[in-house]
Amino acid sequence: MRKYFSGLVGAVLLCAALVGFAGPAWADQQTMVGVYTFHQDGLPDAEWSIYPNCVPVVGDLRAEIRDPVACILHVSAFPATVVPSGDAKLTDGLWAYTINTMDGLKCPDGSTAALKEYFQFDSQTLTGTRTISHSQVCGLPATLDKKPFTLTFARPLPLPVTEYPLICEPGGLRRCF
Repeated sequence: MRKYFSGLVGAVLLCAALVGFAGPAWADQQTMVGVYTFHQDGLPDAEWSIYPNCVPVVGDLRAEIRDPVACILHVSAFPATVVPSGDAKLTDGLWAYTINTMDGLKCPDGSTAALKEYFQFDSQTLTGTRTISHSQVCGLPATLDKKPFTLTFARPLPLPVTEYPLICEPGGLRRCF
């Protein structure tokens, strides 16, 4: 029994160590603040004004944990004809947002159909992927088109941003306001 128990403890410790070294994928991501140049080959450059809005994670109720998992990046794009705006959340280790436009696809006959755009980007490398898709509509086949893009920091936002706008009470059960 003792041999079995020590082997079990060793296996549990080994698994815990491996999980500890792997670390979460979101640990490398940061919140972004500022105006960035959005560049995708074949399109004119656009600007993304990005500002975060975060909520402190309470953890064990003793201290706030400031973690990008509890943030949303508001992406305001200009011009909107090049790239749409959206609210990005940390998803599978990357910032991501989806835009569904009911009349985003221009059909050959002049009518319109639904279009879906999915943006994923990395705050460390400032690279991302834009996926545009639509179903089989108006005589066009269903399409899934992935295009890489880059972001380049252009300048700070014109107004200061409070990343954590909520203030939480100290100690005990915490109330944020």
